Amino acid sequence: MPLVLSKLRCGVIYTDAFSHFLHRLHVEQAPAHHGQILTLEYVRCASGPQKGRAWWNIHWVPESAAPPHWCFTLGQVRVHLPRSAQLGLKERCLDYEDGRVVVLPP
Repeated sequence: MPLVLSKLRCGVIYTDAFSHFLHRLHVEQAPAHHGQILTLEYVRCASGPQKGRAWWNIHWVPESAAPPHWCFTLGQVRVHLPRSAQLGLKERCLDYEDGRVVVLPP
């Protein structure tokens, strides 16, 4: 199956596998999170002893806490990407393989 990539206007790239992962997660969890939106946070250390290490987290926040200009549709799912996540993921690719999220370098 060919790899299909999409790019958001903020520069974040994602695969169809990541999009499918988000859709499954949304279908499973959305009924318990009425009025909330999935938020993807990402931190990559640029200096210090943790330089090069990165962490990501997906959780739910109230829609009122997610500015519309920081919300994007990945496949079928509307997701909030805080500005820090947009900067950390710019020109990087979000993928999902072997049951885990992977961030591929540019």
